[in-house]
Amino acid sequence: MESIMKLESLISEVTEIVTAIDEVEFNLKLTPDKWSKKEILGHLCDSAVNNHIRFVKILVSDYPIAIQGYAQNDWVQVNDYQNRYNQADVLVLWQQVNRMILRVMQRADSSDFQKKCVLPDKTEVTLEWLFNDYVDHLLHHLEQIEL
Repeated sequence: MESIMKLESLISEVTEIVTAIDEVEFNLKLTPDKWSKKEILGHLCDSAVNNHIRFVKILVSDYPIAIQGYAQNDWVQVNDYQNRYNQADVLVLWQQVNRMILRVMQRADSSDFQKKCVLPDKTEVTLEWLFNDYVDHLLHHLEQIEL
């Protein structure tokens, strides 16, 4: 599956990009209500944690799983990536959770990717769609980190 290969390459790419960013720039908040690059990566950690749980629930179930949303800003605030993590620690956290996702998805059978789940708006999608959406979301925020 193309998204599995993309996630595998993104783990290396994100590592190179983040380690090349000066720590002052990585921590910089342009306005109090906008996330720093560190907080964006922290948000991607939260996304990975939430999606890992979703992916596993779908894989172990024989019926469509209802996907719950989560309050993204609250998660970033509660985890306090800005003040409680240094650049290297938030990167390692992101790498490890995404490696967990990668291993789970690599073990899935092709039929597993057709398993259904239901989004908060009641739209029914497949695991394949959800995983592709996860990788697209990651790419979207990676562009913000690279700016």
